[in-house]
Amino acid sequence: MRRRAGIGAIQKQRLQQNRFKEKGTEIQENQLEQMVQQMEKFRTNLEDYAAKHKNEIRKNPQFRRQFQEMCASIGVDPLASGRGESFNLHLPQQIC
Repeated sequence: MRRRAGIGAIQKQRLQQNRFKEKGTEIQENQLEQMVQQMEKFRTNLEDYAAKHKNEIRKNPQFRRQFQEMCASIGVDPLASGRGESFNLHLPQQIC
């Protein structure tokens, strides 16, 4: 006959499960923070790029279309910056 697990073993298992859960939450929070920082950096670089190539984006329809398609594929509204606002980045809100 097989012995059942004792109370000590059950408590140890629960403690271990809680530790794994806490560590998982910690890792998740760190990854989210890193992603938010990366998206902020990307947004800044994209704004710099758009400002640097503003004339080419306005004058060259093919380049403008490609730029808008690239922005749309990552959830950035390049038209928002034309109204004096910064780029509208939706990804961090979608993650949260």
